[in-house]
Amino acid sequence: MHFGFLRIVMGVKHMEFTKITSRANAIIVETAKLSDKKYREQTGLFCLEGWKLLSEAIDAGAEITRVFVAEAAAQKYEALLTQLSCPLYLVSDAVFGRLTTEKAPQGIFACVKKLDNSILHHKIYMKRSQFSSIIIREKIFVCDGIRDPGNLGTIIRTANALGFDRLVLSSDCVDVYNPKVVRGAMGALFRLHIDISDDMCAYVASLKENGYTVYAATLQEGAQTLGSFAVDESTVFVVGNEGHGLSEQTIAVCNSSVIIPMAENAESFNAAIASALLMWERSKVHEN
Repeated sequence: MHFGFLRIVMGVKHMEFTKITSRANAIIVETAKLSDKKYREQTGLFCLEGWKLLSEAIDAGAEITRVFVAEAAAQKYEALLTQLSCPLYLVSDAVFGRLTTEKAPQGIFACVKKLDNSILHHKIYMKRSQFSSIIIREKIFVCDGIRDPGNLGTIIRTANALGFDRLVLSSDCVDVYNPKVVRGAMGALFRLHIDISDDMCAYVASLKENGYTVYAATLQEGAQTLGSFAVDESTVFVVGNEGHGLSEQTIAVCNSSVIIPMAENAESFNAAIASALLMWERSKVHEN
């Protein structure tokens, strides 16, 4: 079976590891498959790497199902490992290489149950009173069709850093549990409320119905320049796909459009930078 049990004494606590020496071990094969979105959806699990993300998951009370530690790293992460009650696996560097996606791995890899992200089924009518109880007066940012995992990870991290209450993603955005998104979010995934909407136009319409003013970030003619109009607690910005921007349907349902001023002939900002600038403008509003 290519594994055995190993007990290591760390401080005053005995740590029991299952030792795995084969890359073909069934647990290793199954865990490596979590890099695939369909398998994450089937199992309800995702993976993370490094001591910082694991400590963030522990602090957030996330349900950690198993942890793999490279042989050279077991003693180094003693304080972190002693906080865990899940199965621990001690693996060789070769086996750890089957799991890691990092260029310079820290030797610690965890499987975690997916978080309680809300899925907003806007095709099912929501009464105004029900919707209001969810979002009223929250600081909200919206992403429609973001496909690059690096961009989404940065957007999640920025939204958390700037004090946003809620990030809403269209259902065709890259999966928030994509390993590159998880890595880029740097633990913010555990602190920020994230919703997935299956009908962005209906979601924007619901925001407007509840007193929000929604601006589509777009280069189209007639868009208002950021900084030229008042941003307040009711302001919500929507950014779109990196290559194609927002759909005409989404733009049409928004109250207005916004453009970020740039130097003449400059290339447009990527989605993460544009989002950061828009979120910064919203974050300057004094909350009552």
